[in-house]
Formats: sequence, C-alpha cells, structure tokens
Amino acid sequence: MELPPAFPDELLLGRLMRHIILTGEPACSFSSRVFGSSRLSLHPFLTAGISRIAEMSGENADNLLVRQTLAPLFFFYLPKHANALKENLLRGDGAKALRHSQLPSFGCGGSLHLKWCPRCVELDIHERGVAYWHRAHQVPGVTACWLHQIRLMSTELKARQRLNEGLPTVVHCDAQAASAMEIEVAIFGFGLLAQLERTKPGFDLEERYRSRLNELGFITPNGSVRRKELMKVFSSDLAMYPMKGSLFPRHQTDYHYISELLAAGKNCHPFRHLLLGAWLFNSANKMFQHTAPIEEVSLHQPKGSTKGAVEQRCLSLLREGDSLAAVYRKTGKSRCYLKRLATMHGIKLNLRPKQLNEKLKQRIIRLARLGVHRRKISQVCRIGIGSIEQVIASVSGLVEWRKQCHWESKRRCCRVQIQRYRQRYPDALRSDIKADCNAAFFWLYANDREWLENSLPRPTRPCGPSRLV
Repeated sequence: MELPPAFPDELLLGRLMRHIILTGEPACSFSSRVFGSSRLSLHPFLTAGISRIAEMSGENADNLLVRQTLAPLFFFYLPKHANALKENLLRGDGAKALRHSQLPSFGCGGSLHLKWCPRCVELDIHERGVAYWHRAHQVPGVTACWLHQIRLMSTELKARQRLNEGLPTVVHCDAQAASAMEIEVAIFGFGLLAQLERTKPGFDLEERYRSRLNELGFITPNGSVRRKELMKVFSSDLAMYPMKGSLFPRHQTDYHYISELLAAGKNCHPFRHLLLGAWLFNSANKMFQHTAPIEEVSLHQPKGSTKGAVEQRCLSLLREGDSLAAVYRKTGKSRCYLKRLATMHGIKLNLRPKQLNEKLKQRIIRLARLGVHRRKISQVCRIGIGSIEQVIASVSGLVEWRKQCHWESKRRCCRVQIQRYRQRYPDALRSDIKADCNAAFFWLYANDREWLENSLPRPTRPCGPSRLV
C-alpha cells in the first residue's frame, strides 16, 4: 500500500481519506484490509493503529505519530500518561488510547469535529490542486486559523466510518475575523507542534510558568501566587473568546482553575495549557527559550529534596514553634499535612480553635476502635468528618484495624444471608442461591470460597431433555 505524499501540516486521517478517494477503494474494505475490522472508527487527531499503517505503507511509525497526529501535544502536557498513550496508539487500541488521553475525564469524550479554514482551502486548491485537513486546525479548543487569522468552520463526525467524511470544501461566505486572543492561541498551538516535531523538551513546565509569572509581578516575595490579580487580568483577556465551558474559568474568582495549571503532576486539558502559555509567552519559541533569572531560587523547597528530608524539615520547624502558615511558606506543605505530622510525632500546636482538644481526640480514637462509622462519630462529637479522618489516620494501625472490622462485618452479613436462604428453602439448588443471593454469593466466592463451598448444597448431575420413544 502506498499512501499519497504528505502535504505540510497534513492530518494522518486526511491522508487516508485522500488514499481512498484516489484508489476508489471503499472505506469498509480499506479498514478491514489494514486494521482487520470493517467497523473500526478512527479518531480524527489521535489515530490508533499507526504501526500497522506504517508497516503496510513502508513509512516510519514514529514520524507518522509525531508529525501527522496531535499525540505530541498530549505527550507534552500529560507526561504521566505519555508512554501508555503512545503504546496504545501504535498498537491500535483506540479505546485505551482515548482513556489515557484523559479526554473523557475532561468532559471532551463526546462528539468529534473536523475543522477547516475557507482561505486555506482556496490556497491549497490553487497551489496543490486539492484541499486537505490541516493538523494545526484540529487542536481542541482552537477556533482560528493561525495563518489567515479568521475563524475556522467545522463539521461534526456523526458516522461511525470517519474515512467517508471526504475533504474540506470551498464555502462561499464572508470570513469572520478572529479575536486577538484566538489568534494568539492558534499561533502558539501551531508553533508548539512545530517545536515538538524537532525536539523533546526536558524542562519543568510548571516551574517555567512560575518564573514568567514572577517576571510579570504575579508572585509574592514568599513564593505565593497573587491569584486574585492574576485571574482578574487573565479572565478579562479571555472574555472575547467565542467558546465557553469547562476549558475556561467560570468567573474571575475561579482560583482553582489557575491552581491546577501551576500544580506539578496535575492532569489538565492541553487547551488550558495552550491558553495560559499563549497568554504568558505569546509564542511557543519564547516559552522554549525562556530561562529563569540566576538569582531566582526554588519557591518552597531546595531542588532535589527527598520526601524524608522535607518531612524532617517540617518536624524541625514545628518543634521550633513556627506557626502552620510559616511552615507552609517555607516548605509548601499544606496545613492538613502539617497537622497530621504533628499529631503522629506528639508535637503540640498552638492553634486558636480549641474544639479538637486531647480529650476529644481520645474519644474519637475510642469510637473508631469500636468500628463506628466516621459520619456517626462526626455527629456524636459535633466536629467535621475531615477532622475525624485526620485523627484516625494519625494513629498507627487504626486504619488497617477499621478495614479489617469492615471486612469481617461484610463477611458475617453475606454468610447469614446464605444460611437463612438455605433454612427457608432447604431443597434449593446452587443456581437458585446464586440467582437470589447474587451479591452475597459472589462476594463470598471472591473472599471466602472455602466456607461457601462447604455451605452450598452438593451439586446435582444435570439432566438432559427426555427422549420421546
């Protein structure tokens, strides 16, 4: 199989469409021949089965993946899922690839669209004789063409067989000018894809965000983010963007939105990062070339600090009598973590709320050892469930003890249900017990199979249908 040569910034799905149009082969026949199933539904920008396509076309699988899909964007912004996503895209497991892309988790796993620019279509037909789907236009959330600075048009992919969609068509209508923010995001997305084709970045994205925010005056001397001022400016600049929804801040006080983007290891939709990156750096080249000032130090902890070293530093500061706020500013550890650490090591904290005193803690621990549910303990002690969980977690072995109590309670309930059923229906078969006590039967089958086998009636020999003489 020989695919038509790839045009600049062409989508892999678009190349497959052009191949079908040129050869006249039905899409179902092509899918069956290449992927082994005529019902296969290819994702427009995270196309799975790339190893098979490369094998049949004689091309390099990594080149197809990096240059003709949006996978590099997801590898860059979701590094924890990059290896699994790449493996599934190459192997051809589209369902798992979609899960590892986190799109369903972001609320973006529903309808799919292909986008195109009317001016690009005219230009492609004039220069190359045929229009094609541009990869940079398909970035989720991007609504403008980076080259012509007009809004993109889109078509929803309703059919299961995406290869039948065809190529973009010429639309005779007045092009709608895009806003400045739309153009910045589109240019940033195109530049980032071009950079990711050439290099594999090895920098800390969150650290680079903070460094740039520090230059713009949004970081305090103590290393905290001035979220109020930041969100006010950021939200006002996004006001002209035509899209709304979960990919954008809900309001100017949606501080959780910016906190997630600045938190290390947090899964965020790539478009959120594109918005912030375009707003901070204007272009992907500037982001890649940006270097922090030499005098700038780590905001919370020395670089290379181990978990144990940070914990010892927290303990040392708490023993010296520093307040929780002061320890947080020096280490970056939350108040809940510091409270739990102090409780586990017997460090008394001089906290103003005196409700959770030593007497109440002992009462909570006593009720927890008896297996009382934490919600009930909260009602009895008139204190929040979070404080109850914190006290329980601070006692060594108490969490494991409560789990064991819960497991044994569940086992007793399931055993009693089976025994009572047998007393009520002494002639019942195993299949009857399985059908009428389904949940208890399978819980015991998974966790207490020996008791279940001894308690069930002896299996009877199956009787076939009687023969008529």
